Amino acid sequence: MKRIAIIDDEPDARQALRTLLATLCPDVEICGEADSVQSAYALLRQSQPHGVLLDISMEDGTGFDLLDKFPRPSFQVIFTTAHDEFAIKAFRYHALDYLLKPINPVELAQTIDRVKMVTPEGYPARIGNLLESVHTRRLDKITLTSQEGMVFLRLDEIVRLESEGSYTTFYMLNNDRHVISHPMKYYEDLLPQDRFFKLHQSHLVNLSFVNKILREDGGYALMEDGCKVPIARRRKDEFLEVMRQRFSM
Repeated sequence: MKRIAIIDDEPDARQALRTLLATLCPDVEICGEADSVQSAYALLRQSQPHGVLLDISMEDGTGFDLLDKFPRPSFQVIFTTAHDEFAIKAFRYHALDYLLKPINPVELAQTIDRVKMVTPEGYPARIGNLLESVHTRRLDKITLTSQEGMVFLRLDEIVRLESEGSYTTFYMLNNDRHVISHPMKYYEDLLPQDRFFKLHQSHLVNLSFVNKILREDGGYALMEDGCKVPIARRRKDEFLEVMRQRFSM
């Protein structure tokens, strides 16, 4: 049976989660509740849950303040939040579960189902990367699940992305490649648009690693890794303007 702790400073929110868990997740034991960072710290040390439903904003601090007290958490976190755009993006960057309030029952059940009885390998690093992003207000790293396992990539080392069907390959500055079973559209929306540009239906490039713009066969971008990425006709004028602006800065 999975042991889940509920941490939220709103009594109605805790009650709603209790009701939903009892109805939708019969294999879950609620091992305790807390309404503040201080009380949650004591609860988590004592109850040793498998997972925590963690509100971001509380009266005496944030869920991130609580996680700072657990450098290597033995529990998995499902963040709950109403409106924190940066935090939501950070959760996506670091492949961490979150639920938007009001909680969708189906999404709650699906997310609880992903909680493991033992903390997955690499999970503390994902939490650590999240906290670094939150404290610095920067998103410099991204967490991916590749064919080899979990990988943590720096954005300034990603040369380009190339899609093939529902798979996306990340090409790195050190010539490593990481194949991800996610369509490129997901990363096109997630990665910063001032740093990454979609040159072609199948290609997203890091503008910092464009070495030359070639005129041959309609136009190519010669990348740092030696690849020639075709420039779609409808994207050419915008791409040239973006590069001019970067060069003039």
